[in-house]
Amino acid sequence: MKSRRASAVGGVVAATGLLLAFGAVLPTSAMAAARHTSVSTKHKGPYKIGLSNTFIANEWRVEMENLLKAGASQAPYNHEVQLHIFNSGNTVSDQISTIQDMISAGYNAILLDATSPTALNGVIAEAHRRGIVVVAFDNTVTSPYAYNVNVKQGPMGSIGARWLVKQLHGHGNIIMNRGIAGSPVDIGRYNGAMSVFKKYPGIHILDQIYGQWDDSTTQSAFETALAAYPKVNGVWSEGASTGVINAFLHAHRKFVPTMGGTSNQFMEDLLKYKKDGLTGISVGNSPGMSAVAMKVAVEALEGKHPPKFTKIPVNLATDTQVKDGVNVFPNLPPSLEVNWQVPGFKFTAQEALHG
Repeated sequence: MKSRRASAVGGVVAATGLLLAFGAVLPTSAMAAARHTSVSTKHKGPYKIGLSNTFIANEWRVEMENLLKAGASQAPYNHEVQLHIFNSGNTVSDQISTIQDMISAGYNAILLDATSPTALNGVIAEAHRRGIVVVAFDNTVTSPYAYNVNVKQGPMGSIGARWLVKQLHGHGNIIMNRGIAGSPVDIGRYNGAMSVFKKYPGIHILDQIYGQWDDSTTQSAFETALAAYPKVNGVWSEGASTGVINAFLHAHRKFVPTMGGTSNQFMEDLLKYKKDGLTGISVGNSPGMSAVAMKVAVEALEGKHPPKFTKIPVNLATDTQVKDGVNVFPNLPPSLEVNWQVPGFKFTAQEALHG
């Protein structure tokens, strides 16, 4: 990865310009149960709120925690929230253990980036019985006792797939770069993409790799895939797009239409390599959704009954829409997710970098 100087940037920086909002829907059985279950319980602040996070080995998760801390430091939450962050192993059992500890410690609310959409439902029900508000985000849950904050992951996968099919005129060989195997986010985006690809018999999926939304992991796996397949016409990638671009560069292969995430480096690559034939689309969900989850938790604790699902905008930009100072920032770290803004908060680059 290219080394560059990170500069301190103050003030509010605009995020990716095009926003499309999609909402997710709970299963019918869960919705029916939720209609008969009050998740809001009025408490008096300040509120003890804990985050149960698992996987922390990519920039999105780091930035997610930074923006949660930044959100908790802004008014009125700086007077209402006592925030604690816990990073466990990336297994269901590890996360259940962390949540049980928070239940025992008397937290008022628990925020989750869940390891499974269903396997945490038992411990979530236990938290509900104790009067604890639970808000899942990013990787959400099916429990009727939890609130959810997210984009709809299916459209995130299908948007890029439709763009790629259009670029290839319905025919071509594709490699798919997925995220963490088994995670709700990866499954949702993959299913969304496949709902598009299956309509085009001329689209052939050569390989699926799991880059874990990490650039170095993606680059290594993608270089192996490129060595195995001499004819690749397109790339569908959930993120870690710098790893994809670097794999093409190191293999001395011509660029192909590439769907990627919203890392600063990928956005810059779309500008830098446009003259070399790179076309692309960035599709991302803001790591700032953690702060929105905190906001939902406070509203529930105050007895305001927020919606069971809060929609976060999907951030989109094609190579023709990438602009310096708007959705690409040469003086910021390359791995930084540049779509940090979310409704209800105004974050600076420094807060995204450091919290």
